[in-house]
Amino acid sequence: MEALALYLLKSVIWISGFGLVFILFLRNERFFFLKRVYLVAGILTSLFFPLISVHYTVVLPAIRNFQTDNVVTGAIQNTVSIIPDLKLVLLVLYLSGVLFVLTLIIRQGRSILRTIKKSEIISLHPAKLIKTPDYNSAFSFFTYVFVNPSVTDIETKEIMNHELVHIRQKHWFDLLLVELLCMIQWFNPLVWIYIRFIRQNHEYLADEVALQRTSDPAIYKAVLLNQIVGAPVVSLANSFNYSLNKKRFNMMKNIISSPYRKMKILLILPVFAIVLYAFAKPDYRYKYVDESSASNVSGSSLQQNSVKGTVVQKDGKPLAAANITITGTTIGTITDLDGHFKLNNIPDGESLVISFAGFKSRVLKPVFTSDMSIIMMRDTVRYNNLNISIPPPPPPPVDTAGVMGIPPPPPPPPPAGIKFKGDGPPPIYVVDGYIISADEAEKIDPESIESITILKDKFTTEKYGEKGKDGVIEITSKGKSAKMLVIINGDVNEKEGMSKINTEDIESMKVLKDEDAVKKYGDKGKNGAIEVITFKKDEKRPDVKIEKI
Repeated sequence: MEALALYLLKSVIWISGFGLVFILFLRNERFFFLKRVYLVAGILTSLFFPLISVHYTVVLPAIRNFQTDNVVTGAIQNTVSIIPDLKLVLLVLYLSGVLFVLTLIIRQGRSILRTIKKSEIISLHPAKLIKTPDYNSAFSFFTYVFVNPSVTDIETKEIMNHELVHIRQKHWFDLLLVELLCMIQWFNPLVWIYIRFIRQNHEYLADEVALQRTSDPAIYKAVLLNQIVGAPVVSLANSFNYSLNKKRFNMMKNIISSPYRKMKILLILPVFAIVLYAFAKPDYRYKYVDESSASNVSGSSLQQNSVKGTVVQKDGKPLAAANITITGTTIGTITDLDGHFKLNNIPDGESLVISFAGFKSRVLKPVFTSDMSIIMMRDTVRYNNLNISIPPPPPPPVDTAGVMGIPPPPPPPPPAGIKFKGDGPPPIYVVDGYIISADEAEKIDPESIESITILKDKFTTEKYGEKGKDGVIEITSKGKSAKMLVIINGDVNEKEGMSKINTEDIESMKVLKDEDAVKKYGDKGKNGAIEVITFKKDEKRPDVKIEKI
C-alpha cells in the first residue's frame, strides 16, 4: 500500500509539472507537432519515471561501538485493533474510482461498436465512413469516421479531409495513453484538464493540414460552423467540432513566429531537476571514528539504512526471538512471534548476523529495497564427550525366603540427567532454543536427547552475548533434528550410530554437512555425516580431534 501511494504521489507531481509549464508558456504557441510530442512525453514520464529511484551519497561520522537506546526492541507483541485499517479504506476507495472510470470507457466503446455492427461501412482507405443518425456531429474513432446522413456531400468531403489527419497521424494513440493516465489518477483534477489540452492540440493539427488540402478555406470554416451542434462525448474519439471557439479560428491564421520560441519547451528541464532531487534517496556511508574523538558527533546525525524481513525455519514456521545483530557493532533486535523484524542504523558495507539456539548462525548482506526472507537450518552436530550418567537397570526381584509373591523392590530413581563438571562458573543450558537452569538440566532424561553442542570462547558471546561468556551447552531433543549418518572406520553404521562406540576409543572425528555429505554418501548423507576413526586396541589417547567442514 505504501509503495502504491508513493507511486501515485510521484506520478501526480510529474504530470502536474508538465501541465503547469504547458499552461504558462506553451498553450498559445503554434508549433503544434512539438506540443504533441511534449504532451505525450508528459504522460509517459508520469507513468514510468515514478518507478525510477535516484540515489546520492552522504558521508557521516559514526562510532564503531555506538549503541542506541532500545538495542533489543520489544518486538514480541500480540495486539488486536478494533479500528478499521485506514489504509484498506483508502485502497478500496481508490480502486472503486479506477473501476468507475474503466466502466465509463467500456460503455462508450460498446455503444460505438454496436453502431458499427448495424451500419453500412463505406471504405475510403485508410478510413471507413459510416453514415448513421445515431450521432448529430461528425467524429472519428480509430479508423472509423461517423457522419450524420443529413450532411451534404460537400460537407462530407471537408469532414473527411479533416478526420483523415487524425487517422494518419494516429491521434488515437495519444487518447489511449491519456485515458490510461486518467484511470490511474482519476482523483487529480489536472489530469482532466490535460485531456482537454491533448484533444485541442489534435484539432489544431488536423485544421492545419486540412486547410492546406481544401480548395476553399472559407467552405471548410463554414462546415465547422454547421457542425456546431453537440458532439458525442467519447473518450477515444476525435470530434470534428471539438473546442469550436474563437481561439480555434485564430489558430488557423497563417502567422509566422520566431523558431526560437520553440526553446520554451526546455523550461520543463528545471521541473525534471526539482522532482528528481525531491525524491532522491540518500545512501549513507559511515566513516568510523574513535569514541574519544566522537564527542562532537550529534546522535541525530546517525540516520542510517533500515532493513526488515522474516526469519523462518526450513519448514516455513516463523522463528520467534531470533537474534539479528550488525557486524562490528552491538546494535541488534529480535524477531516477534511471527518471525518479523525491523532494524535501523545499518552502516554501508556491514552485514547482519542471524542466530538462534540450536540453529546454524548466518551472516548475510542486508537488503534495503525489499523484505528479507531468512531460512534458518538446525545444527545437528553431536558431541559425545559430556559426562551423561545413566544408572544401570535394577536387578531382578529375589525371593529370599523361597516363597513366591514377595513384591519387587521399589523402582530405581530417575536418570541423573546432565551434570556440569568443572571448577569455573557453570555454563548456561539451552534446550531446543530455550534457556533453562542447571537444576532443570539435571532432570532431563538422557534417552530423550538427540544431540548436544558445546560452545566456548568467542562463539558463545557472538551468539548469546555477555550471558554466554562462561560457555553454553545446547541440547536438541529427539524429534527436533534429523539423524546424521555415522561411518566408523569406513563402515556405514545406520542403526546404532555413535552409541556403538566409546568416546575414549575415538582417535578423530570429522563432521560433513549439507552438500559435502550428499556428494560423498549420496541421499543417505542428506542430514549430514560423521566419520569416526578409532584407536587400535594397543593405542589410547585422551584427546578427541574434531574437524568440521
